Amino acid sequence: MSTSPLAFDALVVQNVLGQSFLDVGCGYGKWGYLLKKYRQVSAEAPPPTLTGVDLFEPHIRSLEKHAIYDSLHVASALKLPFEDKTFDSAIACEILEHLPRIDGPGLISELRRVSRQSFVVTTPNFACLRGGGQTIDGFNQHEAHLHNFLYREFRTLGFTQIVGIGFKTPSFKLSRAIGSLGHYFPRFSRYLIGFWFADGKKRVLETE
Repeated sequence: MSTSPLAFDALVVQNVLGQSFLDVGCGYGKWGYLLKKYRQVSAEAPPPTLTGVDLFEPHIRSLEKHAIYDSLHVASALKLPFEDKTFDSAIACEILEHLPRIDGPGLISELRRVSRQSFVVTTPNFACLRGGGQTIDGFNQHEAHLHNFLYREFRTLGFTQIVGIGFKTPSFKLSRAIGSLGHYFPRFSRYLIGFWFADGKKRVLETE
């Protein structure tokens, strides 16, 4: 579904490169909307081109009613129906945990294959396995969380850099108060964001 904490928004939208984007697991279209609204350089410049992919066909049919994506496809994240280097960048937010452990590297391989400049992957950094779930487009069996790629495993997937969102503590209030520390200590964060840049360089990430 590509739902995620609001703290992801600026980090994801401001730090992927280029103007043509693939949204893997596009769900309700959140990332497509944000990219369309906030990545246009000027009123005179053309808006970014957006392609959405989701394995749950009702999400795709629902999104077809809105003018967000330039094209939409029902497809698996593990077998994207595109040629190599089709897009400047790809986004796979809150998708990794919906895959079995063995398929995590396959997702990363596909994102790298279709991306010319960068991609971003986010996932929870805590145990949250569950079954399928009800959505506004009907029951989606693909909503199941099949494996939690916690920090140690996440960092083996080959990202250029990793940051975190939130901070894991027993106290909700304390977690909110020191949540920004997760950015610098992703091992202890509640959510992980992995960036891959084709040039292999780390970047000072935009946060707003």
